Amino acid sequence: MLEPRMCRPVVALVLLIILSAGLMAQSGSGDGNVYGRVVDEQGSGLPGATATLSGSNAPQVTTSDNQGNFRFLNVAPGRYSVLVTLPGFTKVTQENVVVTLGRNTEFRVELRLSTVQEAVTVTSETPLIDTRKTETGSSFSNAELQQIPTARDVWVMMQQVPGVLVDRINVAGNQSASQADFVGKGSYQSTYIYDGVNITDNGANGFSSTYFDFDSFQELQIATGGSDLTLNTAGVAINMVTKRGTNDLKGSARFLYAPNQWQSNNTPGEVTALGTGLSTSFNSNRTRFIREEGLEAGGPIIRDRAWLWAAASRQDVNLNVLGQSDVAGNPLHNDSTLETWNGKLNLQATPADAITILYNRNEKLVNGRSAGPQRPQETTFNQRGPTTLVKLDDSHVFSPSLIASAFFAYIDEPYSLLPLGGLDKQVFFDENAIPHNSYRYTYIKRPQHQINTQGSKFFNTGKIGHELKFGFGYRHTISESYSAWPGDQVFGSASSGVAAITRPADTKFKMNYYDAFVGDTLTMDRLTVNAGLRYDYQQGANLPSAVGANPTFPDVLPAVTYAGDKGYPITYRNFEPRVGVTYAIGPQRKTLVRASYARFVDQLRNTIYQTNAFPRIGGLYYGWNDANRDNIVQRSEVDLTDFQGLYNRFDPRNAPVPPSRIAANYKAPTTDELIFGMDHELFPGFAVSAAYTYRYITNLERSPYLGASASDYIFGAQITGTATAANGSVLNFSEPYYKLALGHVPTGNLYANQPDAFQRYHGVEVQVVKRLSDRWMVRGTFGYNDWRQYLSQQSIFNPNNLLGGTNDNGGLAVPSDSSNPFYDAKWQFNVSGLYQLPFGVNLGANYFGRQGYSNAYYFRVRTRVGSNDFTPATRFNVQIGQVGDVRLDNVYQLDLRLEKVVTIGPANITVSLACYNTLNGNAITSRENRVGDVDERTNRFVQYSLFNTPLAVQSPRIFQIGGRLSF
Repeated sequence: MLEPRMCRPVVALVLLIILSAGLMAQSGSGDGNVYGRVVDEQGSGLPGATATLSGSNAPQVTTSDNQGNFRFLNVAPGRYSVLVTLPGFTKVTQENVVVTLGRNTEFRVELRLSTVQEAVTVTSETPLIDTRKTETGSSFSNAELQQIPTARDVWVMMQQVPGVLVDRINVAGNQSASQADFVGKGSYQSTYIYDGVNITDNGANGFSSTYFDFDSFQELQIATGGSDLTLNTAGVAINMVTKRGTNDLKGSARFLYAPNQWQSNNTPGEVTALGTGLSTSFNSNRTRFIREEGLEAGGPIIRDRAWLWAAASRQDVNLNVLGQSDVAGNPLHNDSTLETWNGKLNLQATPADAITILYNRNEKLVNGRSAGPQRPQETTFNQRGPTTLVKLDDSHVFSPSLIASAFFAYIDEPYSLLPLGGLDKQVFFDENAIPHNSYRYTYIKRPQHQINTQGSKFFNTGKIGHELKFGFGYRHTISESYSAWPGDQVFGSASSGVAAITRPADTKFKMNYYDAFVGDTLTMDRLTVNAGLRYDYQQGANLPSAVGANPTFPDVLPAVTYAGDKGYPITYRNFEPRVGVTYAIGPQRKTLVRASYARFVDQLRNTIYQTNAFPRIGGLYYGWNDANRDNIVQRSEVDLTDFQGLYNRFDPRNAPVPPSRIAANYKAPTTDELIFGMDHELFPGFAVSAAYTYRYITNLERSPYLGASASDYIFGAQITGTATAANGSVLNFSEPYYKLALGHVPTGNLYANQPDAFQRYHGVEVQVVKRLSDRWMVRGTFGYNDWRQYLSQQSIFNPNNLLGGTNDNGGLAVPSDSSNPFYDAKWQFNVSGLYQLPFGVNLGANYFGRQGYSNAYYFRVRTRVGSNDFTPATRFNVQIGQVGDVRLDNVYQLDLRLEKVVTIGPANITVSLACYNTLNGNAITSRENRVGDVDERTNRFVQYSLFNTPLAVQSPRIFQIGGRLSF
């Protein structure tokens, strides 16, 4: 909710903006724009012409200005016609006006003098090139979403966008029940826009707050950069617009099914030879079954006045789990269900007011989450929790030159992870470190409130046309997370003879996001200039919370109350200039050259919770003698004089003092971007584009240990060794490691900017797009990426070359959390298309390929920095060589889909057969990169037995049948 002290200025500002000008603009309107110019036979603009936009919704009418320009803003994607009339001239109807999400459709209408009201119809499609747009990315029409074979989620669509690299290979949708991680042009930032609402969950570090019904999308746009003032980060912006009711009753019902029996075997020989010697982290690539069913329909309540659309869907993704069986000996499987309900009411309340009421609800149900060889059934989670979105939007036309809109949205996002073993059983770990009885549990709530306004004002100065845009937005989010171990919150480890005494984590924090911008689009015949300034103001603070005492050891870990932060320890204030220029070449203006400059800042994510008094479950290890051999920790069995260390890397005895803190003058990472590109329309509806992107990224984030600097590290040893994997590959290495001098015991982390450090990104992208016409469509993309980091001695706060190449000056830049593998392919391509054969038969294809991701090897070091080996800095991972030295398999995947359409009266029945991973590729997409371990007491290298074993393999070929009834 809005904080009381912020309500008055926020409300006053919103009212002032709406009443005084109503000129706001905000990202993700969920629609496109139509711009036209009425000219005479000599090319001079004709003022006062009447333009009428017609389609399946209510007609819209406007007039041309003194230069002959007219426009229709925030038009739902689709195909329209525009009738232009002016007394004394011919009537001209422009058919096939194609409106695309997030794009501008522009065309010229030539009127001829005529004493008779003659009518002329132009049937050619409007141009595919957008002369006002300097952004990079891709937009996908409904025809592409439905008829090109993909795994049917927003993350797999990113593979068709140059510059975007996704962490997984999704075959037939077997990865669609969990969100993918991705990087876009050197940025791990992401923004999800759903019908104009920002649904990004920054409490979860930038993931979407919900899942989606793919069939509900009318269009999908993925933006990766450019000068658009509504782009709030340099990362990937996913803009989704759902269908809506129209004057025509339309709908569909579907059923898709891919069973295990229709699945091939593509297990690599290396994996077969390992047998049970696979890593316990190995992900089975076998699908049990995938099933999707749903329906959607929309139509008029009152023709030209009110329309309703609604949809419901269910998607089941069931995967086999390697090496686990239930008590009856049946193999375990991970069962996920996504249930989605959508509703949208559109009202033309007055001729000038269009109102939209949006409702969306999605629930993810998972049985057996985290099942695997190291997680018996009773320790797996059942995940529950629906996300609900509501939105109220009003768009008002003050005049043909002034349009404004505003909306309010609320997102409710609660969910839980509850172990099958229940919340009352004590957990224990056996001699193989396998947990039993139950596991820790979590409750999470992340509500969001948003207010946004939008609009445009059009005017002319001489021969220059202006579209003046202003914008304001406010978003407030709270994150509450409660985690604890079940029972008495103690557990024991039989293999080490230690017991953990724990206390819950009750982490609460809030984040505020304000943005405002002003810009102008200047049109001067062939030249278009977009220029403006954006301002982002972001805040983060911890909220008050309290945790109870450990039930068995209240004297060791008593109840604690935390007052939260005073003020906002994280406050970002950033101005971001943006400018873009396009110029149309040639008599038909079919070639466009473009350039843009933009500055972006990162969104504030959940860094603030790291400085909470309870960032994680707190705990202490003590010696434990299981006297009665029941595996359950009793108080009498714990030796409180035998302290063994800290659980979860911070000392809960210091609470409510937070273990970590934010540095003074902590700044948001900043990206400066240059783009140069060219678009050319080969013929109507078929265009090719190319662009080069340069990015310079500064204010990089780091989190060194508190109480330690680079000068506190001393040389440990030069570790030389040889490791031989089960597949026969040999790795020879020699790497040094450094350790903190005794007495330098870190108490937490300092979240700060990395001095004298920056990153550079160079990218080239090529796209070929042909709309569906003449029975075929095609999209081809290619991207080249080079993303590197540059450091000085001052940048290095830990001399160890930690996993991720943290000290590699000029090396490849990788994510700060050192994911395995790293998403750093230098090249990627995708070609998709559809051909409509005779007799209602359609053939769709999608072919994807990319370079294998880096698999950086490391050895783990254990050192002493204090009186025991359990302080945070005692274990760290030293990378061997550079990121990019070793790469996983290149990945290629061909998907095909054949459908037959039968028309019966007003309905179409479509029967389809799809084949995913048709060539049965079996690329190994992840390997165990831990080579071995080193103990400072001996400096002896001991190879890890599972070094280089496969962790993930591309899923095998599988067939899917489908049926659809549409009307």
